[in-house]
Amino acid sequence: MRRALLEWANVQGRQFFWREPTITPFEVLVTEILLAKTQADVVAPVAVTLLERYRDPAALAGAKLRDLQQLLYPLGLHRKRARHLKACARVLVEHHEGVVPETIEQLIELPFVGRYAASAIACVAFGKQVPVLDANVSRIYQRVFSLAPPPPRLANAHDLWAFAGRVLPRGNAKEFNWAILDLGGTICAARSPACARCPIAPMCDFQADRPSGRAQRALRQVSR
Repeated sequence: MRRALLEWANVQGRQFFWREPTITPFEVLVTEILLAKTQADVVAPVAVTLLERYRDPAALAGAKLRDLQQLLYPLGLHRKRARHLKACARVLVEHHEGVVPETIEQLIELPFVGRYAASAIACVAFGKQVPVLDANVSRIYQRVFSLAPPPPRLANAHDLWAFAGRVLPRGNAKEFNWAILDLGGTICAARSPACARCPIAPMCDFQADRPSGRAQRALRQVSR
């Protein structure tokens, strides 16, 4: 599964500026806050404009709320998002000397940074070997391995987070996380998934329409 997914993403994976090697931790943090419950294609142009105008936490913390709201209007919930960004930037300036912290434990203490965003920032910005788990990724694991549905709040799906962490390939965490996010965003849709184009369909229980016990075997294998 890992190999098939990474090979597919190498050709079919999406391209965004926040996946460039020159991305800074602050830029990753801002884009992850903006990406919450919003399509990446919609976020990209807004994030570019915002980061050109506010290049560091101090600049963002000092931004006028009305200016931020106007800039974020295309994303919806612009008032809420503007408040979130300013609050997070202010904490970085006042408690972290304007530097984005590296650990998930510190990141998750920032205002409006949840478990998913903290994991994504730790992985992308700091190279941590941690999984990401959103609704799309959760759906893939449920389908491929016939897993039980997670609790309503994915942050509390501790068993599923642990499973995702054990599936994560060593040394390719960032690339694998991007690949599985892309698969969920383009192929493995909630409704009418494009199974005929899926690189991991041959090993998917959903495609086979029957449980295979693969989850238990996979767990035993990756835990060795």
